[in-house]
Amino acid sequence: MLIGMFVLAAFQLFGGSGSNSTDYLLFNLLLFIVYFGVFPFLYEYLQLMRFQMQVNGFLQQLNATITNGISQFMGAVNQIGSKNGSSIDGEKVKNELRNLMDLVVIDPTNIETEGLVRKLKYLINMYSDRLEGDVRMIMPGLDKPMVQNMANAVEVLRNLNYIYKVVDHYYKLSSKYKSYYLLYQLTFMLPFLKEAVNALSNSITSFVKGQPIGDAAGPLTIYRFMNSCQGKSSMDNVVPDTYIGQCLYNERKIYLMKAQGPGGTVGHLDDAVNYLLETLNVKPRLVITIDAALKLEGEKTGTITDGLGVAMGGIGAEKFNIETTVSKHNIPLYAILIKMSEMEALNTMTKQIDDAVNSAVDRLKKIIEVYTSKGDEVLVIGVGNTIGVAQ
Repeated sequence: MLIGMFVLAAFQLFGGSGSNSTDYLLFNLLLFIVYFGVFPFLYEYLQLMRFQMQVNGFLQQLNATITNGISQFMGAVNQIGSKNGSSIDGEKVKNELRNLMDLVVIDPTNIETEGLVRKLKYLINMYSDRLEGDVRMIMPGLDKPMVQNMANAVEVLRNLNYIYKVVDHYYKLSSKYKSYYLLYQLTFMLPFLKEAVNALSNSITSFVKGQPIGDAAGPLTIYRFMNSCQGKSSMDNVVPDTYIGQCLYNERKIYLMKAQGPGGTVGHLDDAVNYLLETLNVKPRLVITIDAALKLEGEKTGTITDGLGVAMGGIGAEKFNIETTVSKHNIPLYAILIKMSEMEALNTMTKQIDDAVNSAVDRLKKIIEVYTSKGDEVLVIGVGNTIGVAQ
């Protein structure tokens, strides 16, 4: 369209119309200047304003989401205080919560890679202990599962707060320098950011109430598989926040591993694997990990997929340790993946995922029966947040 206007204006300007009128030439010259001298800059300015409105609207919505999340947390604190008969200083608790939301975990230096995984795991443990310790100070008298659940809620608020700060930073930077392309890129990211924010914000209710979430599919699979076993026993207080059990299934000795429920924690599965294989000298024929996995848009929730390797998310420290220990003993690594969206993984478990857990149990039995022999030992690990799932 603009090219056509350019050709028409040029044609008329240089005599294509056959008119020698000075006014007519000036009119065409003015049109030429407006179309190709003013309009492109005006269009860019209008687009900049449009993108600014979209990003600003997202920031306002995110700020309201954070405020609502803080209100949910404070409501839970007041409710717990009423049950315990203790008085709660709401303003002090809110200030402590804000400090935790601004907490920064500094990455270890990677100039020298030796010992990097060990340092990462140390930071993860220190961060988890700090959150749970501060929650315990805010709400003294809470039992450990509830402390873990509230610490999960704080972590969600911290992630939301971080997203807000980063988006606000680039929004103000693009406005400051009138950077059209920076704001353009930020606007393109909004659908993905909105999806992440919705998943996080809705999870606060699940954590506060201690309800099983989609990510608990792995631990729940372990729990339900135990009902098919005989001679169940457990190794108590061996690894912090981690359950290690054993049972017999179809003449195989099965070692079962998951985070210690029903509090919201992922446990220390790498330490538990190391304890079994290195300290107790267990020699499993297979190591099978079961975990929730993000589905693609075209995949159905609850689809069960086989895999090879360690099915585990996070920053990779525990996964690295498990791979190192298992590969040292040349043990095959099998995986069972339960597909779901990010929203479903962080929110209260749906019926689709609950049904998929039953399918995962059946798949686990089939893998044990097909790929092992009678008398073999098998290690099965339920990966994920075990909130609301006991053992």
